[in-house]
Parts: sequence; structure tokens; C-alpha cells
Amino acid sequence: MGRLPDAFRVTPAASGFGDAVPALGPAAAADAVGDAVDFDRVRWGRVVLVAFSGVVSHIFGRATIGVLLPAMAPELGLSDTLVGALGSTNMGAYFAGVVIVTFSAGRVEPFTLLRAGIVTSTIGLAVVGTASSPFAVVIGTALAGLGGGGIWLTAPVIASEGVPAARRGAALGVLTATMGAAFIGVPLATAAMRNVAGSDAIWRPLWLGEAAISILLLVALTLFVRAGRTERVAAVGGLAALRQIQGWKRTVVAYMAFAYTTSSFANFLGLALERDHGFDRLAATLVFSGMGAGSMVGALAFGRLSDRIGRPATMATVMAISTCTGVVLAARVPNAVIIVVAVVVFGGASFAYPSLTATFVRDHVTDRTFAAVLGTMTMFYGPASVIGPAASGWLADRTGHYDATYGVIAVMALTSCICMSTMRRSRSAAPQTAPNS
Repeated sequence: MGRLPDAFRVTPAASGFGDAVPALGPAAAADAVGDAVDFDRVRWGRVVLVAFSGVVSHIFGRATIGVLLPAMAPELGLSDTLVGALGSTNMGAYFAGVVIVTFSAGRVEPFTLLRAGIVTSTIGLAVVGTASSPFAVVIGTALAGLGGGGIWLTAPVIASEGVPAARRGAALGVLTATMGAAFIGVPLATAAMRNVAGSDAIWRPLWLGEAAISILLLVALTLFVRAGRTERVAAVGGLAALRQIQGWKRTVVAYMAFAYTTSSFANFLGLALERDHGFDRLAATLVFSGMGAGSMVGALAFGRLSDRIGRPATMATVMAISTCTGVVLAARVPNAVIIVVAVVVFGGASFAYPSLTATFVRDHVTDRTFAAVLGTMTMFYGPASVIGPAASGWLADRTGHYDATYGVIAVMALTSCICMSTMRRSRSAAPQTAPNS
């Protein structure tokens, strides 16, 4: 594998959609400057403003599709196979964006890449909002995903700039919290707009509204955020680095199974709730808000649990919960309350697993190799997240319902659970810094 810029190192704070959150590079001079900044002088308004770019990449550009698909599919004639292809296209384009940013990082400043990502995603949102054919939706979805890669590999770097090391966790946590809040807000806004319009078939104004918000964010970032140059230090990656983890093969399989699970679950949730479980459109839309509420507390709750019982045991627990949720939907449990609770809990689990994975890796490796190891794992995550929605949509078209789709999701979650349940708790974390060579 090529050399990864260490400026895009990954920290335990994660997005909940399987993406590791990058952080500032390890230059001693930069840390000294950051540590010298008094907490009261940290510009938290700037941090929050940059954090909103994560909403563009992960909520507007990715999660919204699951909320609006029940209204989009009949009007545009979207089959379940095509619905799955939309999810795969978004994830595939996203990881293409990740690769582009990774190889551009040594030549282009992060703030420039961030703005380019927002512009690309905004164009994609506008294309989807004005789409009159499935092909246009695919193109718009791809552009939103491509821009998301530019946003997500740079926003944490800019948000953390000038923040003392002791406060960087809080700064990066704002990214997750902001996305969780947006995950709640988008379904509520959808329900409110449909109520005002008197039609549950409304979907275009939501996409166009998100595009307008993205433009306003771009203007605000340009006017109020001044990002300095970010030091970049290369680190060697590849399987050689990954082998530092005891049981690395099981860890990779578990991460890939999680990728299939999380990339497929929300993509078909709205359709499954309406068609298989008898939810009306308003109820199905609001369930997404419940999943967002679960996501806001999941990472924190399970992170604390992992400090007590160990990372592998907690990761196995998280995926056991996800397995149960898949079973509830696949078995068509005739109780709406149980279904809603299961979806909310899944939201907490899906946001927790990426951060648990990053922390598990950090327990085994040094600072010098951390980015390389988790970056290599992400390369395995990518293909699984692309295959998941496509395979799930194909299954739904073949069977005429979503039982098999969520049954396979449950099997994948169980596979991840089994892999991690056979891992031993790390007795001690890796040293904070690698020895001098």
C-alpha cells in the first residue's frame, strides 16, 4: 500500500457510519502551540461551524436517502435493486473521494479540499433534488458521496487546529454530536414540511433545502474560518502494519461484516417499515429520528463500557445487539414498539462500533503506526460497504419483501459478534510513542 499522510491520522472518535475520524499530525511544535492555547480562547464557534460540514457529508449526502426513498421510489420507478445500487454508488464514490484526498494531501491544503468537497456534495444534492430519472439520482448520489470524502478527511483537521491537546477530544466530539442532532432533525423537518404541504409524497424540496444550507455553510466557512497550513508526515501502511494486532484476521472480518451491516440497514429501513411492517409514512420517517437519538448516546455509553469489560467484549456486545435488531425486522415481529426500540438501539450500536474499532487498534499499536493500521482496515471496509446495499436490494427484488435482506444483515452482524467474542482483552495499551530509531 502507498504512503498515507499522517496529517490525516485516525482518532477513536468516529462518525457512526464506519468512517474513522482523522486528527492533527504529531509534530511537536504544533502540539506545543496547541497546548499553550487557553481553553477560554478556543474558538468553539469556529469548531461548530466546521463540524456542520460533517452534516453535509454524512447526513445530507448519505442518510437522507433512506428517509426520502419511500416517496422517491414510486415517482421515479426505483426498483429495490436500483435502491441498493444508490447506496453502493454513494459509498463507492465516497471511498474514491478518500483516495483522491489521500493522494492530494501533500499538495493541497485541507481547507481547500474541504470547500471542494462541499461544492461537489452540494451539486450532488441539487442534482438529486431536480432528478427526473433514476440515472440522474445515481449521478447526484455519486457526487454527494465523492464530495463527502473530501469533507470528512479534512473537517477534523481544521476543527482541531489551535485546540489544546487536552481539548481535542471535545472538539472532535462536536462532529459526532452535530451529525447525531442532524440525524434527528432531518426526519423531523421532513415530517413538518409534508404536514404543511398536506402530502406525504414531498421529497424534492428537502434535497434542494439541504443544497441551499450547504451553500450557506460554504459562504460562512469562507468568511469566518481562516485555516493555517497543516504539517503532513508520511507513514508506512499495508498488511505488515496490520499484523501488529493479535488476531488481526478476525478483526478485519468483523469490520467487513459490520460494514455490510451498517451500509445496508438504514438504506432500506423506510421501505421495510412501510411495506413489511405496516408503518405509515410519517411514523416510518420519525423512526429515523429515534435512530439518531440512539446514535448520540451510543458511542459514549459503549465507550465507557469498553473501559470496564474490554474492547473485544464490548464490540461483540454491540454486534449481538445489531443481530437482534436484524432478526426483529426479518421475522416481522408484530409489535411496533419492539421494532422502534430495536431501531433506536441499533442507532447507538452502529455509531459505537467504529470508535470501538479505532480504540481497539490503538490498544495494540504505537502512534507511529496507528494511522497505517486503521487506514489499511478501512480499505477492507470500503468494498464490503459497497457490496452490502447492492446485495440487499437484489435480495429484496428477488423475494418481494425485506425479510431476507434483514436476515442476511443479522447473519453479518452475528459473524462480527463471533469474531470479536473469541478475542482476548488486551492486557495493556501500546506505548504512546514509538521508540526512536
